[in-house]
Amino acid sequence: MSPDPLLQIRDLKIELGGELIVDLPSLDVFRGEVLVILGPNGAGKSTLLQAIARLIKPVQGSISFTGSIPQSDLEYRRRVATVFQSPLLLDQTVYHNASIGLRFRGNDKHQARQIVERWLERLN
Repeated sequence: MSPDPLLQIRDLKIELGGELIVDLPSLDVFRGEVLVILGPNGAGKSTLLQAIARLIKPVQGSISFTGSIPQSDLEYRRRVATVFQSPLLLDQTVYHNASIGLRFRGNDKHQARQIVERWLERLN
């Protein structure tokens, strides 16, 4: 029996200005996986991430975490973080930006350093 996905998207459709921007039949992301979303300008990458963060509403489909859709946007947003391309807060080094979320979540400097160094090495 395979584990339940951490993030599950089904039949997602997002329109902006009357144009279909995202048409995603299915996506499962499991704990420990690293997901990269690649595509040309205008492909819908940022739109998809905004929908996952509930900053825009899809016209169809569902997005759920750990098998359930939280009832309130506040509960949902406590589980999701979005960093935009023009950050207001994260204008430091790559190392600092990668470690700040860990520090916000209570990791000390040593723990954060170990995690950040491992991931920066892994992602080159």
